[in-house]
Amino acid sequence: MRPTLATKFSWSILGIVALSLASSLVTVYGAWRVNLRLEESARDNLPSVRAEEVEILLQERNALLAAYLQDQGNPIWEAKLHELSPRFEKWISNVRQTTYVAEDEAAKLAQLEKLWTELQTQQDKLVSLVKSGKKAEASALLAKEIGDGLTKQASDICDQLIEQNNRYVQMIMGRALSRVRTTTLVVGVSALLTLVLGGFLLWLFFYRVLFPLRGMAADARLFRGDDTERPKNSDEDELRIMGAHLRNLMSDVTDTRTRLERNRERLLAAEKLASVGKLAASVAHEIRNPLTAMKMWLFSIGEAADGDAALARKVRIVSEEMTRLEAIVREFLEFSRPAALNRQPLDVDQLVADMLELLGPRLHAENICIERAAANRLPPVLADAAQIKQVLLNLLNNAADAMPQGGAIRIATTIENDADGGAMTVVRVSDTGAGMPADVQRRIFEPFFTTKETGTGLGLCIAAQVMARHGGAIVLESSSDKGSVFAIWTPVAPEGPHGQDSRG
Repeated sequence: MRPTLATKFSWSILGIVALSLASSLVTVYGAWRVNLRLEESARDNLPSVRAEEVEILLQERNALLAAYLQDQGNPIWEAKLHELSPRFEKWISNVRQTTYVAEDEAAKLAQLEKLWTELQTQQDKLVSLVKSGKKAEASALLAKEIGDGLTKQASDICDQLIEQNNRYVQMIMGRALSRVRTTTLVVGVSALLTLVLGGFLLWLFFYRVLFPLRGMAADARLFRGDDTERPKNSDEDELRIMGAHLRNLMSDVTDTRTRLERNRERLLAAEKLASVGKLAASVAHEIRNPLTAMKMWLFSIGEAADGDAALARKVRIVSEEMTRLEAIVREFLEFSRPAALNRQPLDVDQLVADMLELLGPRLHAENICIERAAANRLPPVLADAAQIKQVLLNLLNNAADAMPQGGAIRIATTIENDADGGAMTVVRVSDTGAGMPADVQRRIFEPFFTTKETGTGLGLCIAAQVMARHGGAIVLESSSDKGSVFAIWTPVAPEGPHGQDSRG
């Protein structure tokens, strides 16, 4: 089942819309995922100074100093105190290597580093006091200078850094969220516009292309007479239908042009025949009467020759020329006043056989062989036997004249349909002569045109006239250096009182 044009176009538009929507959804999902990643990255990496670690170090320092003081200067606590500075140095180094340290943050980091150095100094002082047994002074130093003084200042700076970094993270996340919203809005609007455009294209296709195209196809079917009901949901492609109708229309135009050209040629030939026919009738009538008198006197002269051989030969020559002149006059009369048709059912194959038997002696003498190719059981034609015989006789004589050195004549009889679909019997006469030039082929059916020295140029013209009166035609199908092919087209006799049934 072939998809229709509507199906093809609709699926194409829907596919484009679906692809656009899918792309939009993927874009929105990608933007959402990027935003999540950005938030995670901001939480993990964007804060330039993770001051919480410093606050932990400060609390650990105070706790270790208090434990050291209470444990009477235990070396274990002192060793742990010495581990805090490397951790702070590592932290401050990592912070300064990041690309996100702002100018105000750098200033606070410098203050924090300075306070850490002072705390380290006070730590060393406290350790010395404990080792020297001055526990009261060490406790006061821890409570005032270290705890309430330097540690509190360092903790305040850490809180400021934490608050500043939180604001920075919120700003970055706000920008990212704004971009995601903008992207989502743009993609949503694009998807909506795609849907609207897809719907508009479908409407435009159906109401401006498909429906008018179907109307044109229906009009074309009606114009050609094909009013067969077709299902509305036909599986035929409308463009394919219109292409078929256009090809049929071009074929009809070509056929019509050919028929018009053929009819124009026939009309011109008919006008020539009408004008020449009047002249031929009057001239032939004026010549025929003197010829009759001349023949009578010639017969008397022949009787009076009384054995004179020379005179008898001259009389015979004159008589033969007068007979030929009389045949020419008869052709003129046939051309100017065609005899009425006496149509009877005829067997074409039998008619051909009779003509070949009549011309047998001449063909045998000129070394011309006959080849027959007959169809099985041809239907009869309704025609004038004498005139059809004259047409066949003309074609066979012309074929023999085209082969002065001998050759072959092939006769084939078939049944075919003409351009209008009517049944016709076709007799094709082919020879193996030298053929005719193109300029001769165009003029062979013109009256008084001949290539023979003794011809009148009326034979084929009269034959074409006879076949036209029978509703048929005589056609030169081809002519080349291998020979010529003529075809005689005669309508098949209709069934009825004068057709096939009348013959039993």
